[in-house]
Amino acid sequence: MRSIYISSIRYVYGERRKVSELAGSIQTDIQPLVEEIVHFRESDSEIKELARDAAAQALAGAGREPDLIVYVSENDPDSSASLAHLADRLDLPTTEYLAVSGHDCGNLAPALRMAGDALHSGRHQRVLLILADRAPSQRRIMASGLSVFSDSAVACLITAAPEGPGQQLRIDAVVQQTIVQQNGHPTTQDGVMATVGVASKAMQALLTTLGVEREEFEYAVFPNYRPAAQRFLMAALKLPADKLLLGPITELGHCFSGDILITLHRRAGSGALCVGQKTLASVSGPHSWASMAVTIVQGSPEEGNTSSPRRQ
Repeated sequence: MRSIYISSIRYVYGERRKVSELAGSIQTDIQPLVEEIVHFRESDSEIKELARDAAAQALAGAGREPDLIVYVSENDPDSSASLAHLADRLDLPTTEYLAVSGHDCGNLAPALRMAGDALHSGRHQRVLLILADRAPSQRRIMASGLSVFSDSAVACLITAAPEGPGQQLRIDAVVQQTIVQQNGHPTTQDGVMATVGVASKAMQALLTTLGVEREEFEYAVFPNYRPAAQRFLMAALKLPADKLLLGPITELGHCFSGDILITLHRRAGSGALCVGQKTLASVSGPHSWASMAVTIVQGSPEEGNTSSPRRQ
């Protein structure tokens, strides 16, 4: 894929709760999660309401209207109604829209590839990406035991060139590996151990696509899994432990497919990630693993396209 640029990243999430509060509602041992995840976020808002709030903030920060909405949710019971709600409440009644699901917490990867295809086809200039989810009843803890789900939404604008001032994310490549077997779930069975094979294939495919060596990545970012699991993944992928860039795990828990964008946005804002630094970002689903090459870049008011500004 050709490069795409992400700007105006905004996010919302529920109230902070302690993971230890879940102890009475499930039978499995959650002590490792209590110690490593610490907190998760819980909201009474519907998924579409979380999505609307994050998207409204992203649009306010962008100042320009999108011409395509890509809505990502694995748990929304009625994506069609939610998309109509979003188009109406965001004052985008004629904007085209699409929904993405099927890779669970790995939905970010196909959503970015879809956005890139739409932009570089010439049919669209600006994509509003919205990722929103709430934990289903009695499913607050991941089946793999890697983390605790948090109710949240993330939104951003995606363009084919840098648009507006400030630091932005450039996605240079997204490579996804999928393995589906009728009898079993090879990418989640036995927790993180079963992800290593498909993760290694995805990373190698990314290196081949870019024509680079793994040493050229200065950092690696994973979803908000238990830090112990992330360190294991670093070793399995033959990456130095000091290149692991942890997200706000103890504060936010696992925000479904939004973790990576939140972590990159926060780390860039704090100065931990600087312009020009290349980061390996990974996301996974029940049957897939995706590796992405991300670089922090500096936008400018003169760059990008010049379509109509956001209606006031």
